[in-house]
Amino acid sequence: MLSGLDYQCKDLPPEKNVAVHGSIGKASCESCGAPVNFDEFCDEVKCCIKDIYGQDKTAPKQSSPIVCKCCNKPTVKPSTVLFGASLPTTFFDRSEDDTKSADLLIVAGTSLVASPANFLVQMVPLTSMRVIVNMDPVGQHLGVQYGPESKRDFFAQATYDEVFLELIVHLGWTADLKEILEELPKESLSLVTSRIEF
Repeated sequence: MLSGLDYQCKDLPPEKNVAVHGSIGKASCESCGAPVNFDEFCDEVKCCIKDIYGQDKTAPKQSSPIVCKCCNKPTVKPSTVLFGASLPTTFFDRSEDDTKSADLLIVAGTSLVASPANFLVQMVPLTSMRVIVNMDPVGQHLGVQYGPESKRDFFAQATYDEVFLELIVHLGWTADLKEILEELPKESLSLVTSRIEF
């Protein structure tokens, strides 16, 4: 259940990913739920939304709403879940089935404070290993244990890029990584090229 993989990993089958917080790679109307063609949405953003960073000289000076073609309300946005909104029904439909047979749960990019997604750490079987990728310990209130008493929790205390780069190397996936180097953010690319010789 990884947010963002739905548009970043084009070969990942949709049934293998639940976008818990929705997707920034899709757009829809917040009022009526109508999906919006993403390329058209991006064009609308360029035409209607001011550039607060001043990078695009062609951007409008003032923002104007992006209006839904189905309900005519100015509520078209990326299909993300805003604070206080319900998570996608697929999260609830799939979380029990997906976790009950998990051997490994990797927790990265979360404080494990926001529910109901944080309860996934409790839904995996007691025999499942849990890897926490973070700079600081999280989830103790949910039973995640750190230190020598921990039997199932492993704390990978480093940046996400460092941990997952090490995992990629150990799994022998560097050739796959080489194929997408130009797609990596500058900081990630710098780390990869400093650690791996292609």
